[in-house]
Amino acid sequence: MNFIFDMDGVLINSEPLHARSRLAVLESMGVSTDMDMSSVIGSSTLAFWENMIIKFGLDASAVNLERIQMALLIEMMKKEKCQPPEGLFQLLDELEGMGVVMAVGSSSRRMLVEPVLEYLGIASRFKAVVTGDDVENLKPAPDIYLLAMERIGADKSKTVALEDSRMGVQAALAAGIPCIGYSNPTSPGQDLSAATYRIDSLSQVLDLRRGNRWLWETG
Repeated sequence: MNFIFDMDGVLINSEPLHARSRLAVLESMGVSTDMDMSSVIGSSTLAFWENMIIKFGLDASAVNLERIQMALLIEMMKKEKCQPPEGLFQLLDELEGMGVVMAVGSSSRRMLVEPVLEYLGIASRFKAVVTGDDVENLKPAPDIYLLAMERIGADKSKTVALEDSRMGVQAALAAGIPCIGYSNPTSPGQDLSAATYRIDSLSQVLDLRRGNRWLWETG
């Protein structure tokens, strides 16, 4: 069996930091706004800054603004001791004990994904880490999940995704794999109704197992 984890909002409660760091960078550019950041959860950070440049006429490149925001987010994460969702480490331990192959499939850039996995001390648990730098099309396109499956040699019938955002769920389903939609309270405003399964806690992932088989397992 194979599990592919989204990162933001699944491995770490980072969505509030994304929102605050975006607002802080905008303020440093002279823009004061109360825009709702929940609408961009799961989407491309680079695209966000491209849109902000157009919207507010910012005199900067999207690439540089993204780098500034990522550096600020990582600083916030370490300074404020940002936590993973409750039950994450126990879930990883249980899955490893079952021989489950695990991977990360995130739209975030490698410059954020690697520091987060290092900060949490879980990088070695994953057979593959696919980031937004590795594909042409980010979520909700299926590219990230398709590449992650390719890198771990996964069969679709024995693979599941774990996501906290509407765009992430769409990406997993588009890749032809079932998706567990995790309603993380730190990732607000997400419509997970299309998810194959719904959970409110990572500890509930193991409830999707019946005996020696997962609910989605075939063959």
